[in-house]
Amino acid sequence: MNELQEQMKNEIAKYAEKTGISVEEAQATFDSLVTEHNLDTNTEQGLLVARSVFRAKFASTRARMQAEPTNDNTGDEVVSYTKKATGFFYAVEPPRNWEENRRNNLLAEFQRDAQMALNTGNIAVAVQLADGNYEVTKLVDDEIVTKVLSKLPNTEPMQVDDDRWIIPVDNRKSFGSGTPNPNYGRPLPAEAWTRRLFFVGQVGTDSQLKTFQLRLKDDSARAFNPSTFTWYEFDCIPNSNIPNLLHGRKDGSTVTSLKAFQSELDMNTVIDSVLGNIKSSLLELENFHNNVKDKPSHERMVVVEGNAANMRLSSNGNQTVYLSDLNAEFSYGDDDNASTPCWIPQEMEIDFGIGSNLMIVGRTSQSVRDGEVMPVSINVLGINVLHRHGSTEIVSQPVEDLTDWF
Repeated sequence: MNELQEQMKNEIAKYAEKTGISVEEAQATFDSLVTEHNLDTNTEQGLLVARSVFRAKFASTRARMQAEPTNDNTGDEVVSYTKKATGFFYAVEPPRNWEENRRNNLLAEFQRDAQMALNTGNIAVAVQLADGNYEVTKLVDDEIVTKVLSKLPNTEPMQVDDDRWIIPVDNRKSFGSGTPNPNYGRPLPAEAWTRRLFFVGQVGTDSQLKTFQLRLKDDSARAFNPSTFTWYEFDCIPNSNIPNLLHGRKDGSTVTSLKAFQSELDMNTVIDSVLGNIKSSLLELENFHNNVKDKPSHERMVVVEGNAANMRLSSNGNQTVYLSDLNAEFSYGDDDNASTPCWIPQEMEIDFGIGSNLMIVGRTSQSVRDGEVMPVSINVLGINVLHRHGSTEIVSQPVEDLTDWF
């Protein structure tokens, strides 16, 4: 234990040296991490976890220092992980709160079998006592432990009875790398937003046009809202292990750096060149769907072109555009499907009318109703208006059935 403590002192001194601060300031950083994560450094396990957290803090601090420009005039270049990306987004998923889905599942599990849900280690159960305090029970290191707290954590515990709540907690003892998880057993936040955006462009000094996936988290996931098929530039951090994966900067500068510009490149030519392998005609859409339906979601994207034959836009946010191929034959038979339904999220603006020529990007789906296979439809993630006609018409739903009205 004494040897481990001595090693920790040396690492604190090394932290100070590498980050340009005093040893006292580095010690204060270590102490604040210990307090923040409620660690007991008098035990070997607690000190090992504290060291892991401290090292992670150093790595993030060092990366931030390297990414920021230097203020000196020595002429030395600062290594930066931030790169400028230029191009356009062809598909944008809406932001998702992954904790919401987790919380719903945990609530359902608790309602089915409360004891089994507790034994998974995924939740803590809080019961309010007569004196106003809370008795909190959870699984820690395969043992049920109980503690009395004066208040519930500020993570939106889910009330399941008048005096009872469940609190989602992090049940991972360690990460995939084997590093101990300092948040093991601690409450999880009520929200964990993520977003995926699909991009065609150039990153950094690489002049080749490629497809990329940009991943954003937390506030950036909700604040970053580019239009599809518009030329943009923005700052990002390429993943060093996965060439076509980009990340947003934690300081939010990916959002603030987003700027539209006019490119000399012809977008349709770029689309044919870079996205040609995922293009399909409407007539061949079902074959395309059958070929990709079992692939991961990011590999099931399709690009189609057609005319807006009909629209159903309601005031409650539901938006459906029916896409048709002007060159397709039509038999006027009962089972002849002349158009493809395209489900458009309400966040996506529709600024075109019937007759407009569109390029649609999305994922295909095919449902079965009463044993009958329905036509393939598209869940839209991007729209490129090639030729605009008319204007949108929104159909308002009646508020109620007023049988006595006039």
